Amino acid sequence: MYDNLKQVPLPTYTAQEQAFIDKIEMTLPKGGRKRTTGVEPYSSGEIMSASTDVGDVSYTTPTAGMSAGTWAPGTPPHSWQAVAASGNSVGTKGAEVAAKTLALTAAQLFQSPDTLAAARKELDERRGPDFVYRSLLGDKAPSLDYRKTPSVKN
Repeated sequence: MYDNLKQVPLPTYTAQEQAFIDKIEMTLPKGGRKRTTGVEPYSSGEIMSASTDVGDVSYTTPTAGMSAGTWAPGTPPHSWQAVAASGNSVGTKGAEVAAKTLALTAAQLFQSPDTLAAARKELDERRGPDFVYRSLLGDKAPSLDYRKTPSVKN
């Protein structure tokens, strides 16, 4: 995936888009991330302070992840700055880089059963021979069953 990311052309920003990024950066807390040009070096096992559903999935199948620049550097998730950039051409351009990278990677994996087998073997070795996946929720019923029709009381 990293090699594919390095092959995808990175976006160029118009003067208007660059001015937008500059304005957003002025609203961010000081000490945010520095701007980078190009693809940052590959890093494996980096701990990120975020929540995602892929955690449970990664216990049962090999996974990979990536990030693409869609906001001004240092933008906190779930902020108005993230929403503004995501709804702007700046966000779209970053999303296109991610989509192209993921598509190239998926195409390669479909054509490479050996790579998939190696990934499965590595996952199995890391989990160990006695691994059994158990959800943190256990076997309790969900707290909300949206499939049931709510009863109406008068």
